[in-house]
Amino acid sequence: MNIFIMRHGQAAPEASSDALRPLTGQGRDETCLMAQWLAQQVPAFDRVLVSPYLRTRQTWQQVSKHITGTQVECCEELTPNADADIAASLLLAYGELHRQDNLLVVSHMPLVGFLVESLCPATMAPIFVTSGIAKIILEQGQVPVFNWLEGPHNIRPHYEQPCHLLGSLG
Repeated sequence: MNIFIMRHGQAAPEASSDALRPLTGQGRDETCLMAQWLAQQVPAFDRVLVSPYLRTRQTWQQVSKHITGTQVECCEELTPNADADIAASLLLAYGELHRQDNLLVVSHMPLVGFLVESLCPATMAPIFVTSGIAKIILEQGQVPVFNWLEGPHNIRPHYEQPCHLLGSLG
């Protein structure tokens, strides 16, 4: 199973509550860029787990324009200050029960970093940039392996298909 952990795109600094902060134009652009890049590697997601916060749901909406998701669920266990060990157990349980090939998680810092650390104990919690995506490989009966972490600023110089609003990426 491949577990892809994604931090939401850049969000507006203020809203009536943290849960209601929407993506900015730059956040949509970064997410579009990452989705196009990832679509070259992943044909579809068998399951997508998304935090119920607005910015994560909007991030998934952008990604879903480029990569389909068979089953999509909002999960309270993926909010910013959720328990990473509980979230990791949830992901592993989905993998065991449903034999997923590709699982996408869309969540927040600091949870995404702690989630990588919880799944791969030999790895320190990485810092995710907005729209950053990590890949963890989980072979049955083996310890999960942290494969890579990429962000829009890493892939942009090597990516030839621009999104229509990429001017905001600087």
